[in-house]
Amino acid sequence: MTYAGYNPHMQLGREDAPDAAPLGGQQFLMNGVPIRPMNMVGQEIGFAVAAPFRVSIGVIPAGAGVMGAMVAVTEVFNAGTTNVVTVGTLADPDRLVEAGDVNEAAVGTALVCHRGVEILTVDTEYFIWYTQTGAAATTGHAVVGLMFAIP
Repeated sequence: MTYAGYNPHMQLGREDAPDAAPLGGQQFLMNGVPIRPMNMVGQEIGFAVAAPFRVSIGVIPAGAGVMGAMVAVTEVFNAGTTNVVTVGTLADPDRLVEAGDVNEAAVGTALVCHRGVEILTVDTEYFIWYTQTGAAATTGHAVVGLMFAIP
């Protein structure tokens, strides 16, 4: 289906999808150019997360392109010395979001895309970690959305 003009409020339903997507995945056409929807999976983490101090976001399939993460701190983390929220894999806990990418002491949202698009070669599970030092935190909550597309 081809759309004649840009409409920022355009919403496509299943009936608008083309019969076939020759390149794989779901495909739409915008002015004759194929586009693919971006996906986001999310999870939340709080200051009282139990050891090993991580929460699984989910498994992203092989072949997907991981673009980055959006981290929304909805309640400040207040541990005595440091509060660090990272996002990554078991092998690389800060693969997408590193220490310093998010201000855990302020309510707000950080969009972290500094690694470019990484095409996964195997199904990969991503996690959110929260670490703290000093006096134990009594507040803190964040919601993380991991952005990916299936080409």
